[in-house]
Amino acid sequence: MAILLLLVAPAQVLLPPRLAQAAAGIALVQKGTEASQGGTSITATLPASTVAGDLLVATTQDLNSGCGSDNFTAPAGWVAAAQVCRGATGPLTIWYRANTAAGITSVAFNTGSSGANSIAQLSEWSGVAISNPLDQIGTMSSAGSSTSLTVTTSGAITASGELGITAFDTSTGLSSLTAGSGWTSLRSDPGNGYNSDYRIGPTAGSTLTEGITSNPQTNWAAVIATFTPGCSGGSQTVKAPPTLSFPSVALNAYDRTVSQTATITADDETGSGGGWNVTATSTTFNAGSGKVLPATATRITGASVAAAAGNCSTPTNSVSYPVTLPAGPSPPTATRVYNAAANTGKGPSDITLTAVVTLPANTSAGTYTSTWTLTIASGP
Repeated sequence: MAILLLLVAPAQVLLPPRLAQAAAGIALVQKGTEASQGGTSITATLPASTVAGDLLVATTQDLNSGCGSDNFTAPAGWVAAAQVCRGATGPLTIWYRANTAAGITSVAFNTGSSGANSIAQLSEWSGVAISNPLDQIGTMSSAGSSTSLTVTTSGAITASGELGITAFDTSTGLSSLTAGSGWTSLRSDPGNGYNSDYRIGPTAGSTLTEGITSNPQTNWAAVIATFTPGCSGGSQTVKAPPTLSFPSVALNAYDRTVSQTATITADDETGSGGGWNVTATSTTFNAGSGKVLPATATRITGASVAAAAGNCSTPTNSVSYPVTLPAGPSPPTATRVYNAAANTGKGPSDITLTAVVTLPANTSAGTYTSTWTLTIASGP
């Protein structure tokens, strides 16, 4: 990144436009039909083979009064995200498997009881984190009858672009179950009292709620789970504008300072969760003919961050400011100017650095330039 400092009359200079790097979002790859089976197991299927690295989500429900006796279990690699019973009926469970293998077309769940009467559905999702994708869950059970059924996550969604999935267990024999606003149906089976919906990209920083309606009224239970987007399978990069111009300064035989901001984009697509750091170094400001500024002339005095398109989590920075930017005829050893703690800073983040240049009273007029080099590395 080339830096220009003009020490003449005041002037306004604009930064060039920047392009933000976007990560791929979550998408539904495929969903299976509803499976219905009695006995000690139930098998959910997909219409085609899975792609390696995708997320699998399954919902299972026992239609009988097996809450106290049935104990659903899943194959290795599967995790129960959330589970609830509707009184003695159930259980109702959302399961998931992260970073699935390629070639899967069916999954068998054990019910734990020969008297179980189960239904299940399976879906595949791309663009989800390959490790620890589960973010928020919630459960709700109502003994009273109602035509309005609502379930909410227990905590706020932490990342933009997440996937939310719900499942509802209601009385059988209903005429309709209607998905909530902004939600899309995965499966609606009012006759068996089962409903499952999904939503992609709810607002980060708030809880997620789905309210469905039934006809007629019913008693019910529900589960909800959200999953974070991937930001994985790539590398760590840092991008900066090719040039940055400081405002011009009128010299007056006194020490002067001039400041400017530069926005860089740090992007961690490794999915490691290990954090990262951005370091910077520079050449001394030089106007030719022996006119140079001191090696300690530039300080980074502060930084702010905003999520760029495709961000999974913004970084938590622990760098203390001000930081003196190293400078020399050749760039010296770089110093940290921003970092991301472990499990933060996943995906692209726009970081705005504030730089202040000190001009000694004896500075000569001229156009001073410096080259700044920024590097991103693993670990905070």
